[in-house]
Amino acid sequence: MSAQDASSGTAALEAALRKTARLQAEAADPAASAWVGANAGTGKTHVLAERVLRLLLAGTAPERLLCLTYTKAAASEMANRVFARLGEWAMASDSALQASLGALLGRAPTGEETSRARALFAEAIETPGGLKVQTIHAFCERLLQRFPLEAGIAPDFTVLDDETRAELLARSIDAVLAEASSESAGPLGQALDAIVAAIHEEGFDALLHNVLREREMIERLIVASTDSPDPFDQVAQALRRALGVRPSVDIGQIEAEMAGLLDAGDLASLVEALGQGGVNDRKHAQRLAALNPDTPPDTRINALSDYFLTSKKEPRKSLMTKAVAEAHPQLAALVEAAQARFHALYHERLGLRIVEATLALLRLSDRILDRFARAKARRAALDYDDLVARTAHLLASSAEAE
Repeated sequence: MSAQDASSGTAALEAALRKTARLQAEAADPAASAWVGANAGTGKTHVLAERVLRLLLAGTAPERLLCLTYTKAAASEMANRVFARLGEWAMASDSALQASLGALLGRAPTGEETSRARALFAEAIETPGGLKVQTIHAFCERLLQRFPLEAGIAPDFTVLDDETRAELLARSIDAVLAEASSESAGPLGQALDAIVAAIHEEGFDALLHNVLREREMIERLIVASTDSPDPFDQVAQALRRALGVRPSVDIGQIEAEMAGLLDAGDLASLVEALGQGGVNDRKHAQRLAALNPDTPPDTRINALSDYFLTSKKEPRKSLMTKAVAEAHPQLAALVEAAQARFHALYHERLGLRIVEATLALLRLSDRILDRFARAKARRAALDYDDLVARTAHLLASSAEAE
């Protein structure tokens, strides 16, 4: 690397650092309502700690502040950083304190700010309950404990630990799968069959747990379909539209169309014409010649698929040699149109299979979550997701939210 390249790289790095510092200062400004998105270890906790310090310097009482984090480790780190800085301010020399406050505020501190900085450590320590830095789940649990009736939960509710929650969920899954297996002709049994047919056995458990984590999404989908007897009817129609599947068509209808694209006369003409062509033409002619009115639809579809589509399921660029096409122009046009329709039907069938597998997974997951919810209700227990959901509902809908 040349000296010029090294100098250029250093300048770019310094510019990036200045930009980062500027953005962090903007986000830490209490006057700004800010969302901060960044990778791990890039300064989110630093920004939050500085925002708290600036709020305290601006005169906000410590008991008026609430900092919510996702993990206990993050809450502890946040509290440690704030108290460490307040302790430094209490003990720092005048010049060191001026420099620290200037770096935080981006300007020289006022005399009032300097005096307040000296006293903040003692004020925070003496605040009843201390500076509130807690996890989102701890905050929700505390709020629900104060207003259980307004939240619609048992006043003596308990919070499930991860191990107990996993055990209850596993029991709910086993019970629903057993129910589905014993009623193979029912909706639940059909849903299980559809999922098993669509996914490898080893991936079933992981897929099911991934969907069960999306409880809110499943509940929203059900609410959106309240006008229909089937709670997932609107979901089904939306998926059909998105994947290019007709509103009421089923797999059998699509496959009947695919199998019947060429009638007996057209097929006979095609076999005869291909038989007069090149090597590939004759290979296709030989396979197509085996088809007759008694050929099962799936066998017929496979033969037509091999003729119309490549191994990647894309339309073949050439369905017959040029000489055969020129000798039979009407047949060539007919076969080309049939190929386009077959390709469209192939993708519609694929889309419908995705729709059916998705709905089957949603139905099965909904039943599991319902059983899981009843198991928790019998224990008067909430899991961590419940804490957040119940609190959000309480704050959004209760007349006592204020």
